Amino acid sequence: MVHKEEQDRKFNILIVVVSTSRTAESDTSGDALLKVFRGRGHSVRKVICSDDEAQIREAFESNPGNEIFIFVGGTGPSRKDVTVQSLRKIANKEMIGFGEMFRKESGQVFAYLSNSTLLIKDRMQIYCIPGSPDATSTSFTLINSIMGHVYHELNKE
Repeated sequence: MVHKEEQDRKFNILIVVVSTSRTAESDTSGDALLKVFRGRGHSVRKVICSDDEAQIREAFESNPGNEIFIFVGGTGPSRKDVTVQSLRKIANKEMIGFGEMFRKESGQVFAYLSNSTLLIKDRMQIYCIPGSPDATSTSFTLINSIMGHVYHELNKE
Protein backbone atom coordinates (compact mmCIF):
# COMPACT_ATOMS: atom_id res chain seq x y z
CA MET A 1 0.00 0.00 0.00
CA VAL A 2 1.37 3.40 -0.97
CA HIS A 3 0.33 6.31 1.21
CA LYS A 4 -0.27 9.76 -0.29
CA GLU A 5 2.54 11.30 1.76
CA GLU A 6 4.92 8.69 0.32
CA GLN A 7 3.90 9.54 -3.25
CA ASP A 8 4.27 13.29 -2.68
CA ARG A 9 7.55 13.24 -0.75
CA LYS A 10 10.48 14.91 -2.47
CA PHE A 11 13.85 13.30 -1.86
CA ASN A 12 17.47 14.37 -1.86
CA ILE A 13 19.02 12.02 -4.42
CA LEU A 14 22.64 11.53 -5.39
CA ILE A 15 23.38 9.76 -8.66
CA VAL A 16 26.88 8.27 -8.74
CA VAL A 17 28.06 7.19 -12.17
CA VAL A 18 30.71 4.50 -11.71
CA SER A 19 32.91 4.24 -14.76
CA THR A 20 36.49 4.34 -15.96
CA SER A 21 35.45 5.70 -19.35
CA ARG A 22 32.47 8.04 -18.88
CA THR A 23 32.96 11.73 -18.32
CA ALA A 24 30.53 14.52 -17.49
CA GLU A 25 30.30 15.17 -21.24
CA SER A 26 29.85 11.56 -22.39
CA ASP A 27 27.56 10.21 -19.66
CA THR A 28 24.01 9.80 -20.91
CA SER A 29 22.60 7.33 -18.37
CA GLY A 30 23.26 9.43 -15.29
CA ASP A 31 22.02 12.54 -17.07
CA ALA A 32 18.78 10.77 -18.05
CA LEU A 33 18.13 9.76 -14.44
CA LEU A 34 18.96 13.25 -13.23
CA LYS A 35 16.46 14.75 -15.67
CA VAL A 36 13.54 12.43 -14.85
CA PHE A 37 13.96 12.64 -11.08
CA ARG A 38 14.30 16.44 -11.22
CA GLY A 39 11.21 16.48 -13.41
CA ARG A 40 9.37 14.85 -10.51
CA GLY A 41 10.49 17.64 -8.18
CA HIS A 42 13.32 15.87 -6.36
CA SER A 43 16.60 17.54 -5.44
CA VAL A 44 19.18 15.63 -7.50
CA ARG A 45 22.93 15.87 -7.96
CA LYS A 46 25.31 13.73 -9.99
CA VAL A 47 28.94 12.78 -9.51
CA ILE A 48 31.25 10.47 -11.44
CA CYS A 49 33.81 8.13 -9.90
CA SER A 50 36.06 5.32 -11.10
CA ASP A 51 35.46 1.59 -10.74
CA ASP A 52 37.49 1.62 -7.55
CA GLU A 53 36.32 0.52 -4.10
CA ALA A 54 37.81 3.50 -2.28
CA GLN A 55 36.27 6.01 -4.71
CA ILE A 56 32.88 4.28 -4.63
CA ARG A 57 32.76 4.32 -0.86
CA GLU A 58 34.04 7.91 -0.78
CA ALA A 59 31.22 8.98 -3.13
CA PHE A 60 28.74 7.60 -0.61
CA GLU A 61 30.43 8.69 2.61
CA SER A 62 31.31 12.23 1.49
CA ASN A 63 27.75 13.13 0.48
CA PRO A 64 25.63 13.25 3.64
CA GLY A 65 22.09 14.52 3.60
CA ASN A 66 20.87 12.28 0.78
CA GLU A 67 18.10 9.78 1.44
CA ILE A 68 18.61 7.99 -1.85
CA PHE A 69 21.80 7.04 -3.65
CA ILE A 70 21.73 5.55 -7.14
CA PHE A 71 25.00 3.98 -8.25
CA VAL A 72 24.95 3.61 -12.03
CA GLY A 73 27.43 1.10 -13.45
CA GLY A 74 29.87 -1.43 -12.12
CA THR A 75 27.28 -4.17 -11.59
CA GLY A 76 28.34 -6.61 -14.32
CA PRO A 77 30.65 -9.61 -14.48
CA SER A 78 33.82 -7.71 -15.44
CA ARG A 79 36.62 -7.94 -12.90
CA LYS A 80 36.53 -4.11 -12.83
CA ASP A 81 32.86 -4.10 -11.75
CA VAL A 82 33.10 -3.67 -7.96
CA THR A 83 30.21 -1.34 -7.10
CA VAL A 84 28.00 -3.79 -5.23
CA GLN A 85 30.87 -5.57 -3.47
CA SER A 86 32.23 -2.22 -2.28
CA LEU A 87 28.92 -0.96 -0.91
CA ARG A 88 27.88 -4.25 0.72
CA LYS A 89 30.73 -3.69 3.18
CA ILE A 90 29.02 -0.63 4.63
CA ALA A 91 25.36 -1.63 4.26
CA ASN A 92 23.16 -2.89 7.11
CA LYS A 93 20.84 -4.87 4.85
CA GLU A 94 20.38 -6.04 1.27
CA MET A 95 17.01 -6.27 -0.46
CA ILE A 96 17.74 -8.76 -3.25
CA GLY A 97 14.16 -8.57 -4.49
CA PHE A 98 14.98 -5.26 -6.21
CA GLY A 99 17.50 -7.02 -8.45
CA GLU A 100 15.00 -9.77 -9.15
CA MET A 101 12.40 -7.18 -10.15
CA PHE A 102 14.93 -5.41 -12.37
CA ARG A 103 15.90 -8.60 -14.19
CA LYS A 104 12.26 -9.63 -14.67
CA GLU A 105 11.15 -6.19 -15.91
CA SER A 106 14.14 -5.83 -18.21
CA GLY A 107 13.24 -8.90 -20.22
CA GLN A 108 16.80 -9.00 -21.56
CA VAL A 109 19.00 -12.05 -21.18
CA PHE A 110 22.04 -9.91 -20.26
CA ALA A 111 20.11 -8.40 -17.33
CA TYR A 112 20.61 -11.74 -15.62
CA LEU A 113 24.34 -11.03 -15.56
CA SER A 114 23.71 -7.84 -13.59
CA ASN A 115 24.30 -7.66 -9.86
CA SER A 116 21.61 -4.99 -9.54
CA THR A 117 20.39 -4.64 -5.95
CA LEU A 118 19.06 -2.36 -3.21
CA LEU A 119 21.21 -1.88 -0.13
CA ILE A 120 20.14 -0.17 3.07
CA LYS A 121 22.51 1.83 5.28
CA ASP A 122 20.70 3.07 8.37
CA ARG A 123 17.80 5.03 6.80
CA MET A 124 19.40 5.53 3.39
CA GLN A 125 18.50 3.65 0.21
CA ILE A 126 21.41 2.64 -2.03
CA TYR A 127 20.36 1.39 -5.46
CA CYS A 128 23.01 -0.30 -7.61
CA ILE A 129 21.98 -0.50 -11.26
CA PRO A 130 23.63 -1.20 -14.62
CA GLY A 131 24.86 1.74 -16.67
CA SER A 132 23.21 1.09 -20.03
CA PRO A 133 20.49 3.54 -21.12
CA ASP A 134 17.85 0.78 -21.30
CA ALA A 135 18.77 -0.42 -17.81
CA THR A 136 18.53 3.07 -16.33
CA SER A 137 15.10 3.56 -17.88
CA THR A 138 13.84 0.29 -16.38
CA SER A 139 15.49 1.13 -13.07
CA PHE A 140 13.90 4.58 -12.90
CA THR A 141 10.43 3.06 -13.18
CA LEU A 142 11.16 0.57 -10.40
CA ILE A 143 12.93 3.00 -8.07
CA ASN A 144 10.25 5.65 -8.55
CA SER A 145 7.53 3.13 -7.70
CA ILE A 146 9.10 1.86 -4.44
CA MET A 147 11.31 4.59 -2.95
CA GLY A 148 8.46 6.26 -1.04
CA HIS A 149 7.36 2.97 0.50
CA VAL A 150 10.94 2.02 1.40
CA TYR A 151 11.41 5.45 3.00
CA HIS A 152 8.22 4.95 5.03
CA GLU A 153 9.34 1.52 6.22
CA LEU A 154 12.81 2.77 7.19
CA ASN A 155 11.45 5.75 9.14
CA LYS A 156 8.31 4.47 10.86
CA GLU A 157 8.32 4.01 14.61
